[in-house]
Amino acid sequence: MTHSTIIVGSGISGLSAAIVLAKHGRTPLVLEAHNIPGGCMQMFQRRGPDGVCRFDTGVHYVGSLYPGQIMWRLFRYLGVSIPGVPLARDCFDRISLPSGEFCVPVGWDNVAAALKRECGNEPDAIDAYVAKMRHVEAALSWHALNPEADGAYDRELFETSLEQFLSGLGVSPRLRSLICAQSSLYAVRAAEVPLAIHAAVIGSAVEGPHYIEGGGDAITKPLVARLRELGGELRLRAPVARVLVDGDRAVGVELSGGEVISGDEVILAVHPRVAARLLPEDAYRTALRQRMASAPECVGAFVVYGTVSPDADLTGVTGRNHYLLRDDDPDCFYEPQLDGPGDAIVNLPPAGNGPQLFSAMGSARWEWFERWSDTRTLKRDAEYKALKDRITANIVAMVQQRIPALRGHLNVVDASTPLTLRDYAGYPQGGVYGVQPSLRAQGRNGVRRRTRYAGLYVTGAGTGTPGILGACVTGFGVAGTILGTDELISEVRQATDLS
Repeated sequence: MTHSTIIVGSGISGLSAAIVLAKHGRTPLVLEAHNIPGGCMQMFQRRGPDGVCRFDTGVHYVGSLYPGQIMWRLFRYLGVSIPGVPLARDCFDRISLPSGEFCVPVGWDNVAAALKRECGNEPDAIDAYVAKMRHVEAALSWHALNPEADGAYDRELFETSLEQFLSGLGVSPRLRSLICAQSSLYAVRAAEVPLAIHAAVIGSAVEGPHYIEGGGDAITKPLVARLRELGGELRLRAPVARVLVDGDRAVGVELSGGEVISGDEVILAVHPRVAARLLPEDAYRTALRQRMASAPECVGAFVVYGTVSPDADLTGVTGRNHYLLRDDDPDCFYEPQLDGPGDAIVNLPPAGNGPQLFSAMGSARWEWFERWSDTRTLKRDAEYKALKDRITANIVAMVQQRIPALRGHLNVVDASTPLTLRDYAGYPQGGVYGVQPSLRAQGRNGVRRRTRYAGLYVTGAGTGTPGILGACVTGFGVAGTILGTDELISEVRQATDLS
């Protein structure tokens, strides 16, 4: 059977592209190498002291999910209902630095007011920063759902770093620290992140932060069901070995076992390094292909998972995220160390009916784990476990130091390393979001959706903004490349306008 569209990868980028195309008459087939769909939205279960618990691999909270906001609109257009629980409006993100704490409230006006209370002698710089963030968000056509967005092709958005912009404002070290403290949401230091990435990611978080009740499964399952409802297919345990072309067109894919699947269009919704291995040698010009093949990874992800004892007093602790950094310069997150308390981004979902879960994401160097790169999860030796235990202890020490309510109440269930993320999400070096969304990988330096072959496209989180929203936007973006970008943006806006 020939499918109209073959999509490689079942993360939110691949699934959203498939659904959009199915709504326009295509018959998409989504191929997933793993035995469960979802990419970084997938969940896993472990037995804890209170029974079996399900943990998220990568979905901790989602922004822009209030009615009328961009993530809400994209889910609505796809035809899925996602159960979001708003995070604390007065403090959805708590910043903990050696010099003191800061609560990030919901809404840019509230953020500006909170920053002015903290840095009272810098009101003009704070106003200029917030105005710039709003301007940049409005200039991103997909994030603003505006095909005629003013400044959409302004190179400054992708070629000016956050550090350059803040230096131009003359901000104090304290204000810089507070502005940059949430950078783990895109995992690039201030000197390397484009304004477009910072504004899109932080803006989405500030404007509509929600915990997803049921975790990543509550996103993946409705998307898969919707795909099938529209006549699309999902096939698991189907690793692709290469894209097939004939003349100047894509004609299908070959699976690792030799099976050939024909298709009129092929979309690779995978890590750019993985895409580079699957594409024909001449799919892109040599310089771009080399950039894809050697694209720098984000700092490695090390995540501790566990539960909190039921007798802990969690008043004011749950329903928010805690950014625990060992230095006042948030760039310390990108210089992980093996000694002393480790930086940790702690997620404590709103209290539910089951055990209180927590996850704490720290950073790790790929080089620490590279010696085990030829091994697989659950097949590694005692030295690997000892290293995991050492880093886990560092992160737990930081959590108990900076969140007193959790002292003596944490029950660690498991921890994941960059190798875990490599094995289950397909990120070659287990980077937090795969490829760094840095100045070297955005704008003119970014991966192009179109290749030289008709019907052959590349998408995924590594081709745009990181996170659930960013990855979903790339799925819509590649569908727009096929169907017409301006027309699809207008269609999404019209279909999701609140009456």
